[in-house]
Amino acid sequence: MPLPPTSPVKTGTRFALSDLRPRELSTFLVLAFAIPWLLWLVRLLTGADLVAAGGMLSAGVATFVVVRWIRRPGSIPRDTALAPLRPSGRLIRFCVIGLGVPLLLAFLAVAIGALAGLYPADLAGFSELRSVYAPDTVGEQGVPVGPILSALAANLGLFVLLLPLAFCEEWAWRGFLLPRLRPLGLWPALLLSGLIWGLWHLPGYIATGTASRLVPFLITVLFFGVLLGWLRLASGLIWPGVLAHAANNTLVTGFVNILFAADDPRALSNPWTIGISGWPGWLVMLTVIVALVVSGAFRRADAREAMRAA
Repeated sequence: MPLPPTSPVKTGTRFALSDLRPRELSTFLVLAFAIPWLLWLVRLLTGADLVAAGGMLSAGVATFVVVRWIRRPGSIPRDTALAPLRPSGRLIRFCVIGLGVPLLLAFLAVAIGALAGLYPADLAGFSELRSVYAPDTVGEQGVPVGPILSALAANLGLFVLLLPLAFCEEWAWRGFLLPRLRPLGLWPALLLSGLIWGLWHLPGYIATGTASRLVPFLITVLFFGVLLGWLRLASGLIWPGVLAHAANNTLVTGFVNILFAADDPRALSNPWTIGISGWPGWLVMLTVIVALVVSGAFRRADAREAMRAA
């Protein structure tokens, strides 16, 4: 199926190759990548593990430095998709989409994994959920309402705590980087920003000895990055993506993936098959992306972004 046109020049907009600003991009990328690697070195030398949280924060730092002292737009909030917040109804609608869609896609991915025999499910005893959140009830049968509510509450708490760090990342990758790459064409910008975002995580994988999981993670990030990119372009703001990012890192991994799993190592051990992060999730996300392409949603979102940028 052909993708929408990705010409680097759009008539009547500012999207032209001459709009690429190498100094802004290079400064941003050097800062965004250097800080996590420095934190990895600190971990290597001292054992202090600041790579994950510090790395997420570094993306926001890189964005702030570039827009404040190099780019210097008339309005930083408008230039980096923090504003305008009105009409509020539109913002709320996209925020609901941003929060709900990752959860829906994750549930669908788990269902596909279970049907394919890749995700051992336990709908009678919810044994994995019990082992993680209520070990004293392991072996009991029936729907564990208390442990389910406890798991949900715990992950909602983590979701709230993660919002500032998710903001730093979305401000960087979709607020700053995606529009700066847009002169290359819509799809090159979406895919390249996703690839850069994925590779930026490398210090965290090396620090935890899980580098072998990087390839499936990169595939996941490419698909998820396209969806986050659509949210950013369609809404004109990063806030729906912030919610989606935080939900994926907490409610999806800590609640949805565990909820129906059996207490079986196969359920959550293979990075190629785990929920939305494995091939069932890739299939679900690809289906949504194709639906958005066929419906013209990407084209309309890009046109609105061009009007805002003009």
